[in-house]
Amino acid sequence: MLPSPNLQFKDDTNDAAFDEKDPSKHQGRTRSFPHERGIWASYVYIDYSESDGWIEMQDECRTVLNSAKTVDFMPIDRMHLSLSKTFTIRHHNIAPFVENLREQLKGHRRFRLEFSGLEVYVNEERTRTFLGVRVSEEAYGTLNELVTSVDECLSEYKLPLYYTERAFHVSILWCLGDQEAEVRKELPALTSVFERVYEEEYCDISQLVKKIWFKCGNKMFHFDLI
Repeated sequence: MLPSPNLQFKDDTNDAAFDEKDPSKHQGRTRSFPHERGIWASYVYIDYSESDGWIEMQDECRTVLNSAKTVDFMPIDRMHLSLSKTFTIRHHNIAPFVENLREQLKGHRRFRLEFSGLEVYVNEERTRTFLGVRVSEEAYGTLNELVTSVDECLSEYKLPLYYTERAFHVSILWCLGDQEAEVRKELPALTSVFERVYEEEYCDISQLVKKIWFKCGNKMFHFDLI
């Protein structure tokens, strides 16, 4: 089933198919779930990928980590703040899911997020390590309301809900393996970068959030906030 004509989406031409047989095509990353034809990996998020302030933060933190020569860090291709876990959805469910999500998000207002520093995160499989920018806990109320709306939609399709214990953040860099201890050694230098760039680029980094995005395979849908 094709998405209905009123759905707003664009092709993400940079999102190539994940080839498990050739690790060089995906920088050694491994899937959290096996590939199955007709099932699309998906998530809901706030997009920060086209912000100059975020790109500057990413570049300078990467310079600090890579100059330490402990771990080879790579930039996150699409910097974002997740409002769902990554989940899979069948192709024929995409259009009704998007319409349901649009209805659930209707009425949510635009907002601005504050950020409070850097943190190290490791995925559940402990196969990848991330450097992320923490959201200030004062902003959790708004984000929790959005997650509740997203979870309402996910529950109707018996899809996994968001984490009970939440640590909202924007990942900016990643590397293979569990490198948490090594990255924590560099946190003082990284914090200095964060404090300087955040002060200089505050208006760009803490820009008004006007849209929520849903990425489904190589399709992108957005939902405007009022």
